[in-house]
Amino acid sequence: MKYVQRKSKLSSDCLLILLVFCISLTGALLLPVEQCPDEAGRRFLSNWIVSHRELPTGDELGTMLMSWIDASAEVPQIVPDAELQGWGFSYALRPFLSSMIGAGFQLLVARFTDSPRILLAASRMCSVLSITCCCFFCLRLGSRLFMRRSSAVLFAVFVCFLPQVMFLGMYQNNDSLSLCAVSMMLYYWTEGYDRKWPVRNCVGLAVALSLGLLSYYSAYGWLLMVSVFCILAVITDPGISDKGRLVLNRAILITVVCLILAGWFFIRNAYLHNGDLLGISSEADSRARMEAMGYRLTNYVRYRENGMSIPAFLLMNRFWWLRMTLMSFVGVFGYLNILLPPALYILYALVIAGGMVLFAVTLFQRKPSRRDSLFMIMMLLASVVTFLLHFWQSYARDYQPQGRYIITLALLLGFVMAYGMDKLSKRVNARLHLAVVFTTVWLGLFAWAALGTMAKMLP
Repeated sequence: MKYVQRKSKLSSDCLLILLVFCISLTGALLLPVEQCPDEAGRRFLSNWIVSHRELPTGDELGTMLMSWIDASAEVPQIVPDAELQGWGFSYALRPFLSSMIGAGFQLLVARFTDSPRILLAASRMCSVLSITCCCFFCLRLGSRLFMRRSSAVLFAVFVCFLPQVMFLGMYQNNDSLSLCAVSMMLYYWTEGYDRKWPVRNCVGLAVALSLGLLSYYSAYGWLLMVSVFCILAVITDPGISDKGRLVLNRAILITVVCLILAGWFFIRNAYLHNGDLLGISSEADSRARMEAMGYRLTNYVRYRENGMSIPAFLLMNRFWWLRMTLMSFVGVFGYLNILLPPALYILYALVIAGGMVLFAVTLFQRKPSRRDSLFMIMMLLASVVTFLLHFWQSYARDYQPQGRYIITLALLLGFVMAYGMDKLSKRVNARLHLAVVFTTVWLGLFAWAALGTMAKMLP
């Protein structure tokens, strides 16, 4: 009987993962580039790697524009990196692992076909696989966090079938890789806690942290909190005797693996850009050079430099930044110009609010375990840091109220939704668990968003 249940569980997991993969791949094959924010800049890096067989340094944009000026030639209006002219720097100054993986798929597929559509889909495979892997790790994480199988499935479905998450799985971006990396971190943290931090688990955690380091800076709040709470988990665990030695040994192991897998990029950045590990100063220098060349940085909005206060920024246009951030967290497509029906946003808000109320009631009635308490606090603090980083980036630099920069918060909300229903199902003996109902509703909302809005973006 146990074998049959285990086989059934594996089959249902595979079906869900396959469904996520197929939907993402379909979008990758059909979605037009003009509907995908920032993809032109990401593809510029992939195409550079494919064409030159080397990694870009971050100076390509200025070099290309300077060569056009020196030749007294008109700068083309439509070039792969045209979007970056408005920002004044190249994405190669930031971690660009997703573009490297996309270039690898392009090189592989180019051996068999020269179809532009297939090559475009190949460049998007990092995002497709990132959301697929996120589903895999959410299912595994859910099986450790929740008692009911239905709650684990709800957790994975909530995260991956949020319309904005699925949209991120269809085109080339760094945010999908960040979400995948964070889901891996949370899984290996939970597994490490349960198994007293074996070497194999710590290596998996180090791989996840490395992916996070090479994905996008918006994931760095998670890296910080996961690292801190790994140490706290060991220190507060009464089942571990030699805590100091374990922390030191595992910290060295994780640091060495991260240096090998991710350190090379930041060392390379420092070497190429006068010690600038993160590329932030180099971005400012690049913008200054572009402006000196006469280019208007149309996408770079200087609210902070122009003296606007933080309260004024938030109040501007009746909280437009906050409203658009929250709406695009659920789902706003294209260049923030394709919205879901207003009724759908309301329904999403009601479902999420219902899950949060149930979570609060559950916490009030029964104190969570020590592991769950640490896990909740870690996720909450990481989410707050992520949101604050997004806010500061918008206020200080570029005013982009895009929910994809905080898309990792879907993991926190997914946990909140599933946790309350999981605890409630323990006390309510019913054939149809509440998690199953919420899963069905969530999939129905996604179908409405996909067929009613997302499908209209396809040719």
